[in-house]
Formats: sequence, C-alpha cells, structure tokens
Amino acid sequence: MTRTVHRALVDLAGEAPHMRVPEDLWQRGRRLRWRRRAAGILACLLVSVAAMWLPSPNATGSQFAGTDDRTLPAWAAQPYLWQQTFSEDPNGPAKLVFETGHSLDLDTSLVVVGRDDSFRLVYLDPGELMGSLSPDGRYLLGDNLVDLVTGQSRKLSPAVSSNWPAVWSPDSQSAVAVIGQDDVVPTTGPNGERINDSTRLDNIVIVSVPDGSLRVVHVAEADVFRAAFSPDGTRVAITVGRDAQNKELLILDVATGAVQRAVPLGERQQIAGSAAWSPDGNQLILTFIEGCLTSPSCDGPTPDPPARQRFHLQHLDVDTGTVTDEAVRGRQDRPNLIAWRQGAPVLSVTNDADNSCAIVRLPADQSLETLPLRAAGYGCPSYPRKALEQWTLDGPQLTPSPWQAQNWAYVVLGLIVLTGAALVVKLGRRWRRRSMTQRSRVAPEPPR
Repeated sequence: MTRTVHRALVDLAGEAPHMRVPEDLWQRGRRLRWRRRAAGILACLLVSVAAMWLPSPNATGSQFAGTDDRTLPAWAAQPYLWQQTFSEDPNGPAKLVFETGHSLDLDTSLVVVGRDDSFRLVYLDPGELMGSLSPDGRYLLGDNLVDLVTGQSRKLSPAVSSNWPAVWSPDSQSAVAVIGQDDVVPTTGPNGERINDSTRLDNIVIVSVPDGSLRVVHVAEADVFRAAFSPDGTRVAITVGRDAQNKELLILDVATGAVQRAVPLGERQQIAGSAAWSPDGNQLILTFIEGCLTSPSCDGPTPDPPARQRFHLQHLDVDTGTVTDEAVRGRQDRPNLIAWRQGAPVLSVTNDADNSCAIVRLPADQSLETLPLRAAGYGCPSYPRKALEQWTLDGPQLTPSPWQAQNWAYVVLGLIVLTGAALVVKLGRRWRRRSMTQRSRVAPEPPR
C-alpha cells in the first residue's frame, strides 16, 4: 500500500459518519458467550444420556431386554458395583440367583439374573439368607415371600425359620417350611423358675403363595429337617428328629397332614434334596454318608489337604419302605438333589474344604456328568427346577450391562461429563487467546 493510498483511506475514515455502538455491547457479548456455553453443556448432557441407553458390545442384558431366552448360561459373571437394584427395577422370573460379595455394602448380596439376561442386586440385611427359589423362578421364600416379577415382598406371620430352607411344591404355589418354637438358650427368672423351654416342638407348615397363609401339617422336633414334594404335589416327605441319632422320615398327606408312612433313618441317611422324589412317584432318593459324618475332618487332626466327604445314593421304595443302595461307592463332596434331567438325578455337590461347587448329573450306575452351569460368587447358584429339567444348557456366558446402573451412577457420570466439557471449553478459550496474541505480534505495521 502506497503512502498516497494510505492517506486517502485515513481521510475517508475521518469524514465517514460514526458507527452507532450500543452502550450494552459488552454485556450482550457476554450473554451470547454464556448462551453458547450453556447450549454446549446441554448438548453434552443429552449425548451422555442417550449413550447410557445404548447397548455396549458385551452388554447382554440390554441386548436381550424384553426377551424370554430359555437357555441357561455356562457362566454368569460378577455384577458391577453400581449395578441396578432389584427393588428399583424387578427383572423376574429369574433364570438363576447367586450370592456375591461384589457390592457396595461390603457384605453378601444377592444377584438375580432375569430371563432377559439382565442383572439386579438385592442388598441383604445382616444375617439374612438367600431363601429358596421356586421351580418356575418367580418367587423367593426366605424371611419374606418375594415376587421376582412385581417386586412385591410379603412378610409372613408368624415368620418361618431361615435355619431350614423352605422346599417348594412342583407347581410353585406352595412350600413347606418350619416355624421354630425352641428357645435356644434356657433361661430362668429371679426365683430360679424356667421362663423358656428349649425342648418345645416345632411347627411344620405349608405356605400358600396366593394369600400368604400358613397351615400347620405336623408338629415335631425339626432339628434335622429336610423335605421333598411328590411329583403331583399331594404328598410331602420330611425328616424330623432332635439329632442325627434319632431321626425319622415321614410321608405326609399335604391336604390333611396325615402320616402315610414312617421310616426310621440312621445317622448317615438323609433325604437327598428338594427333588428327592423320583419322577414316577415310586421312590425317594436318600444320601448315605461314608466315612466321616463331619466334613472336612473326623475327630482327629485335620489332614492337609482336608479329606473330602464321600457318599452314595439309596433308593427308598415309598410303598414298602425297602431301601436299595446304588452300586457306585465313594462319590465325593456334599450333595443336594435339585432336579431330574433325562431320567437321571441332578445334584449340586459342594466341596466343604474350599467351598467350590459343581452341578452334576448321575446316570444310573455310571460316573457323574458335570453340567456346564457355573457362576461367579459364593457357593452354588440356584436355578429354577423347571429350567434345569427342560431348558437348553451351555448357553453363552453372561456379562452384566454397565449401563443398567443405579441412579447415583448416572449423576456421577453426568458430573464427570460436565467437568470434562468445562475443561475442554476452558482450554479452547486459552488456546484461542494465545493464538490471537501471537498473530498480533507477528502482524506487519502499515507503512507511513
């Protein structure tokens, strides 16, 4: 630019009318910047909320939400610490339930895996046990009767004892449980009189699911209580007695409580589990403990590694009371007969030495077949009996969705996103100021 042109432009600028600048120009610019900033933050929040509802590649819960997948997984992983709670969003019926220590309350919690493969956490009160899962996977019966579909929890009155797990009927509409009447520690009054009694008999009751009512069917010592319903649900087999040396098996009519048969049992014999009644209704399966009655060691010093409990099965003819032993001996670990599959019993067997667990099928007089059913957490997972007997096994491994979270987790994530967005905006402004400063320094001065 020549000096002449530069002077001409300066003269024209001096003769030109002045621009009308509003007095609040600076305030308007500041408001505009704040609006842009608020719009950016709102956009970040909307994107974050939308992302929370999108399934992650490994989020089987979100991926199959709303489905009824009748396949049992080969493995179920631990829940996230922020996993959605069952009370906020029930996900029943359940395809499996297991206990875990992977929760924020630093205590044992319950994990409910629904048929849509979603995971939910149930925080248990101190001393509260998991309860018994109904054959259809809809109910949990422990201290309360919980409907896993609606989330409704019904407190039974009087409360059933959690010392003896309730046993469900095949139709999931009733269960047999114990109302303990013992005063565990005998105490006396100021004059030495007995004010409680540790020898009172216990009430064995039928719990009705539709109305939550309790009906006493038998009164006896229930210290060794175990039970199993017949396939048609009209009879129930129970063991009663004060200790293993004084134990008796009773077959009761569920409707009337009448004793149809009484069979004395030895201290090594016990009902094999909640599914101990054979599918044809003619036999009851018993377990016979071999060697040590107390696992993992006997009265002597504990071996290293500890000895594993051994057992074999017995078949009790319901009509005659005759007991027949199976040919195989020395099956390992502590058994619990939980279902029948393809005509053979299915047992969960627990190694008391390390609390490991496996679910196995026992074909007649053959070696056991380990089923592909495992879960993270403590002990054996609980599966609905109907699922074990009818569903497909060895399904894909289940991993919980990280987006199925408790409300506080969304708040924390939102704060993190806001903090990140504010940091990006601040760094951007600083970069722009630095760039403008550098450009002003290197800009050439106009010729004079």
